Amino acid sequence: MRMRFLTAAFLGAFLVTAPAVAQNTRLGYVPVDDHPVGQASRHFAKLVEEKTAGRLKIETFGNGVLGSEPEMQASVQAGFIDIMVGPTPNLVGVVPQFMIFDLPFFYKDFAAVDAVMDGPVGEKLFAQLREKTGIVGLAWWDNGFRHMTNAKRAVNTVQDMAGLNIRVIPNPLFIATWTALGTNPTPLPWPELYSALENRAVDAQETPYALIYTARFYEVQSHLAKTGHVYTPFVLLASRKWFGSLSDKDKAVVMEAAKESATFQRDLSRKAAEQLEGELKAKGFKITQPTPEAMAAMSARVAPVVAEYSRKIGLDLVEQARAAMAASAKP
Repeated sequence: MRMRFLTAAFLGAFLVTAPAVAQNTRLGYVPVDDHPVGQASRHFAKLVEEKTAGRLKIETFGNGVLGSEPEMQASVQAGFIDIMVGPTPNLVGVVPQFMIFDLPFFYKDFAAVDAVMDGPVGEKLFAQLREKTGIVGLAWWDNGFRHMTNAKRAVNTVQDMAGLNIRVIPNPLFIATWTALGTNPTPLPWPELYSALENRAVDAQETPYALIYTARFYEVQSHLAKTGHVYTPFVLLASRKWFGSLSDKDKAVVMEAAKESATFQRDLSRKAAEQLEGELKAKGFKITQPTPEAMAAMSARVAPVVAEYSRKIGLDLVEQARAAMAASAKP
């Protein structure tokens, strides 16, 4: 009996004094590791580990190792994956209000999009996401303004777009936008895009500079038009299962690290975009900039789409976004 008591006492003392076992967490994303998303994911993981003195360790998995973005989103919602990074269009199916980031020719510059993401509109979107799916929005990251590339001809006007078969995100607003612009939109998941371009199953695609470069589209495309037609954020998302398992102190630390990672990632992504235009030109892209008049004609062509989807998003939310953008533009 005395031996049992001593053994129990020894084990109890060991459990009290032994360091906590590190909690390993998985974070997945689709872009390659040297993309700003990969760099920022590792930066976020490092911040969390440092701020928790090693209690929380996050392991990052890029290149779609944990699945496509829709697959990871379903896994995060179910609690099988802890954290992911993905673009907002994939969230439209569960929270249609995220289409506010798919409205064509809606955002003028980075100041405008930051005002929307970091203000009441961004907070409301994350609140709806958590309410409807349980997914916790940690931070808004940068994906950049989307530009159009194709393998057939230079695009300087809306007429130049006519008849091009263009890959689009499987999202109703993207399909409506590119139909209005006179193209033939073909919804395809990201992992299938390069092969579709290589095999000429589609002529064109539209993504931000960083994805155009890291996906090596310069190997299968020749023309790039600086349309900047849509701004698409990335979002850092956590499962309710993982986030809910944290102490209040660690939740606050994770949110603090997420906020710092957003500053890091946006700066990295936007500086990279400035440099990438020259890199893409050096790789063989013929880059054109439609005139303001041509851009206005494109915007006019999609105006009915913007009006229709503003009603679906909610006119109040759209007007809040416009007010935030107007405030950000004041000197």
